[in-house]
Amino acid sequence: MKPKMVVFGEDWGRHPSSSQHLIRELSAHFEVVWINSIGLRQPRWQDAARLVSKGVARAPKRCQAPFEVIAPRVWPLAQSSWLQRLNHRQMQRALADVGPVDFVWCALPSAEAYLDLFPGARVIYYCGDDFGGLCGVDHGPVLQAEQRLLQRAEWVFCASEVLARRFDHPAVSVVRHGVDMRLFSHSRPRPKALPKGPVLGYYGSLAPWLDYGLLDTLTTVLPECQLVLIGDNHSCPGALLAKPNVHHLGRLPHDQLAAYAQHFDVALLPFLQTPQIAACDPLKLREYLAAGVPVVGTDFDAARDYACGVQLATTREEFVAMVLMSLISRPSVAEIRMQVLGQGWGDRADQIRGKLQSGRCRLQASTRFTA
Repeated sequence: MKPKMVVFGEDWGRHPSSSQHLIRELSAHFEVVWINSIGLRQPRWQDAARLVSKGVARAPKRCQAPFEVIAPRVWPLAQSSWLQRLNHRQMQRALADVGPVDFVWCALPSAEAYLDLFPGARVIYYCGDDFGGLCGVDHGPVLQAEQRLLQRAEWVFCASEVLARRFDHPAVSVVRHGVDMRLFSHSRPRPKALPKGPVLGYYGSLAPWLDYGLLDTLTTVLPECQLVLIGDNHSCPGALLAKPNVHHLGRLPHDQLAAYAQHFDVALLPFLQTPQIAACDPLKLREYLAAGVPVVGTDFDAARDYACGVQLATTREEFVAMVLMSLISRPSVAEIRMQVLGQGWGDRADQIRGKLQSGRCRLQASTRFTA
């Protein structure tokens, strides 16, 4: 019988996070129950529609993915004692028939509030972000919850060295992000939505951590190049999107991104220098490399491990020059792609399983969930 793992993560299927990739792989070895996001900040009035969609205003929703997914009816990051008690009861009801639990995987520090529902279960903290620098987070309460979680976690897995250095924990390990090699390396036809001419591409949320001034400079200095942006727009200025050589295609399903990435002439990582970026290990970096395209980015720690086809700039002038160099002379697809061989999500999941099974951390008998 597989050991059972309860996972506190973001909303399943909303975006392809590292936890979703890892847990999908681990589900071959664990019976997984996924708990949709319980939030990292107090709701605001503009969140009303999302709260309704998540089930706060109706009965808890259950749906089937590769495993059971539960959307509990809880108030995000409740601070008042009465709301915390209500959340606790609601979570108990949502999980009442889950049964024996061996492991609790916490990808959100706010999961710490519910750990006492799993007496005897072994706690894993998977840290994929610097929650002290992450946008859209109530930093104070979340960092306090993170410290309490660290005291209860038996293992801490971090997505970068920068994140790992934050924690004084006896079992902290770095598990870098992986890549779906099969998806991104399989040759695909050029999408019709891509414009003609040299394509400079970026996909992901158009969020506050992108350097839009840099992109404006790039599209001004290189008017013959076409900037393609794929993702929901949260912060990109309208003046940039209105330029004739800028093309915003909106959000696309993850399984379609490989076809676009393979036909970028240069893939971009135009990040601002923030604590969040300093600690990040963006999934798209390895996906770009698996697609075999050169990458130009602003300088950040996780990208320094890759030399072939990856150039990192510290000024706007350097960034533009590096894009030009990548257009003129680029390594072969095979050379670029070789750098991420052996870095698939299955490899990362095996690394985690090895830690869980080694030495004193061998799998133990199941413990009963208490509802």
